[in-house]
Amino acid sequence: MPKRTTLTDTVYEAILAGVVDGGFPVGGRLPSEWELCESYGASRPIIREVLARLRAQGIVESRKGSGSYVMRRIGTATQMPEDVASMGEIEACYDFRISLEGECAYIAALNRNDDDIEEMTAIFEAFCAALLDDKPGGINDDFQFHLKIAEATHNLFFVNAFQSIKSRVHLAIDISRQLTATPPERRRRTLIKEHKAVLDAIVAGDPVKARREMRRHVTNSRNRVFKGESH
Repeated sequence: MPKRTTLTDTVYEAILAGVVDGGFPVGGRLPSEWELCESYGASRPIIREVLARLRAQGIVESRKGSGSYVMRRIGTATQMPEDVASMGEIEACYDFRISLEGECAYIAALNRNDDDIEEMTAIFEAFCAALLDDKPGGINDDFQFHLKIAEATHNLFFVNAFQSIKSRVHLAIDISRQLTATPPERRRRTLIKEHKAVLDAIVAGDPVKARREMRRHVTNSRNRVFKGESH
């Protein structure tokens, strides 16, 4: 069955075509979100999802207070990598993560050693600092925290499974941050609280609580993207 084309896909292809043919030149600023909404008859959330896809591919860069700029030009749309997910794929990935990461947290609580705890704590602190400074690098710190939990299982199958969805995880985090209507300070507090609950359970060696807190965190993350919930 052929894949159903969504408005998001249509707008994505149209902007991508503008990059390919030079209509949106390298180094140039894209029209504002509202102008793109007007041009393509799309809502702001759709435009933000499209921009998130383009950022994930390194084609555009968003600069706070300035807009989005084209970073590189490609020859044809068919040259684009296939690893950037649709929203349907991201939602399916969240369902997978709830199971995968819940078990990672459970086993990490049983198998973690002193080095694991030290590294997880350091990554968590870097993540908190990035959030408080509103740095884009916090996305990578977020991913590294979850990856370290997988590594603390001391089972390469868990590590490889989580590494395989890296692009989806990065994109989901980016989209969540772009679409949220939650005030920044409240969002920071929520994210720090959720991650700390997982970390504390693993450090305490409580596998049941670690699994519960991780599943709660990933479920909340999914709901923030797809339901607009603030918790």
